[in-house]
Amino acid sequence: MVLIQLVLILFYWGLMLKMINRNFFYLLAGQFISQIGDKFHMIALSFWVLKTTGSPLKMGSVLAASLIPCLILGFFSGAFIDRYNRKFIIVGTDLLRGLIIALFAVLFYFKMMNFYVILTMQVLLSVNAAFFDPAIPSVIPQIVDEKDLTAANSRHQFVKGFSTIAGAFLGGIFISAFGYLWVFVVNAVSFILSACFECFIQIPHMPKDARKGELPGILEDMKQGYRYILSRRVLVVLLFMVMIIHFFVGSMEVFMPVIAHTISEDGAKNLGFFQAAFGLGTIITAVVLSIKSISEKEKSTLFGSVFLIGLLFVFASFFNGNETIMIPLFLAMIFLFGCCIICAGISFRTLLQKSIDNNFAGRVFAVAGSIGNASIPGAMIMYGILLEKYDFQGLLMVSGLVLMPLSIISFMLYKERKHESLT
Repeated sequence: MVLIQLVLILFYWGLMLKMINRNFFYLLAGQFISQIGDKFHMIALSFWVLKTTGSPLKMGSVLAASLIPCLILGFFSGAFIDRYNRKFIIVGTDLLRGLIIALFAVLFYFKMMNFYVILTMQVLLSVNAAFFDPAIPSVIPQIVDEKDLTAANSRHQFVKGFSTIAGAFLGGIFISAFGYLWVFVVNAVSFILSACFECFIQIPHMPKDARKGELPGILEDMKQGYRYILSRRVLVVLLFMVMIIHFFVGSMEVFMPVIAHTISEDGAKNLGFFQAAFGLGTIITAVVLSIKSISEKEKSTLFGSVFLIGLLFVFASFFNGNETIMIPLFLAMIFLFGCCIICAGISFRTLLQKSIDNNFAGRVFAVAGSIGNASIPGAMIMYGILLEKYDFQGLLMVSGLVLMPLSIISFMLYKERKHESLT
């Protein structure tokens, strides 16, 4: 499985070097480096906290500290992204994260690290992410032609997916070989290198007539952003789909270990296979979509993919038999689930980029990020509770039967108003 992933990454980078403009290449190169380093960091941090404190609760608190500030600030950070220089925000937040983690490494070296220092550092990193993460999809339409948006988003998704998988795989090996300190050093360097790549990106200035007269206050910018979103049914439906997609990603994170444990005594091995199948599905689909354009087909791809996820859940509820039969069936189902998730994710991002005035992109993508970040843990909690009382096959059936009509209703509500003014 790892060999297949390495072949895919080599093929993909050759393709990217050949076909992508220089600005987008610098953006993806920086993302690739920093995201692998960040995955190293989170794996090392989780194990170190668990090892030194012996408390799963404290480990969970550290992970929550890396998510909650970003989730909350996402409802406000978009106004700053739209108001100020986006390149400065991207480069500045990467540099700040590099310096924060460098300080982390210094404190670790001098044995001055404790649980509360770790919490503080994770909160600071999460605050930076609240500004960095929405800035990236806001910038992509400024440096990529509209006809290439789907391919650009596919390649960005590939980098994100592969970094997660490769970082998780290599992170454990790196920790065993070099220890925790060097993981933190590598992550600090990765963010600084990422910022160096991003310095070379040339982002066009906003149109001069986009901001007439004096700029309103930041609170007024926020209000304008929410009025802009709520006044456009297209955006409301797309943000609803963002919630649905992330919610069912969260549900699958709970389903996979339960299914792996239920169908076989060697649940840990099965879970590893399931996660690899999901990752492989996301990577292959991202590569395919970066080659075979679905431009102007994003709407049908989005709602069709969500419908297919519901259909997969319904089919999976009928899987029955011994371990030899069940494992291949669920591997195929989870692989296809990964394919559908990426199709839906790339499509909704491209539709958002095409549907909005770029002066509001930061606010829209910041809200989308917060909705998505809230949906995943929400689904994990809800399905965790439900699986205590009900079998996974029944829940798969109900989830699928809810999701399919929901995707059809959303498709009917969605009307792409090309004649609608974006100013």
